[in-house]
Amino acid sequence: MAEKPFTVTVDAAKGVATVELCRPDNGNRMTAPEVQELGLAIRAAGARKDVKVVVARAQGDAFCLGRVPGTGPQPKTALEIRAAVADPILSLYENVRATEVPVIALPQGPALGFGTAFVGVCDLAIAADTAKFAFTEMAHNLPPTLAMSAVLEKIPYKTMMHMVLTREEIDGAEALRLGFVSQVAPRAGLDAALNATLAKIVDRDRSALCAVKEYQNAAWNLDAHAAARLGAGIIGTILASQAGH
Repeated sequence: MAEKPFTVTVDAAKGVATVELCRPDNGNRMTAPEVQELGLAIRAAGARKDVKVVVARAQGDAFCLGRVPGTGPQPKTALEIRAAVADPILSLYENVRATEVPVIALPQGPALGFGTAFVGVCDLAIAADTAKFAFTEMAHNLPPTLAMSAVLEKIPYKTMMHMVLTREEIDGAEALRLGFVSQVAPRAGLDAALNATLAKIVDRDRSALCAVKEYQNAAWNLDAHAAARLGAGIIGTILASQAGH
């Protein structure tokens, strides 16, 4: 098993940071502490002023087959379980959402359990036609409430209930139809599809990209009037900033 669960590289000239899961031999499974580290790394990469987009990708045939139990003493109390299991996962969700620039997931193969939630919480997802998504936790009678919380607004109610209760997989085409991913490409053409999308993003000002993400994240929880007023405030800030250049 690779010593590190992921690597981070930055192409400052292109404005792209890449976070790559690098344990293909175990399906890029991660422990809870590693999940937390992943979220922090994505957020840190997106905070760089020379980065306009963060890409999350993986080595091997699978994107991420979920979590693996941590080593050491097993938590026993509710507070210990929350600290050891729930908090690291929720931290990743929070950090991906709080990353200043868009985060693009690039699932090239199966993304199961936590892997599905990770793809879902990203801002965009370009999936290979070999990608698969499923909530597998109920195979162990574990309700995947954490994973569900990451994709509540990404998957229709009855579809998510069906996926959770039956553990059935959906492919890239079905994920695109549902709006869970933003694009599907042949496995051999996945990098080309990513590069075409990146070219349309990185030629924009970083401040404009950050503003779009800030608004999209916040507007989901607002009524129509508040969402409109927030939009007016953000666009006013951007226009004033551009006028000052």
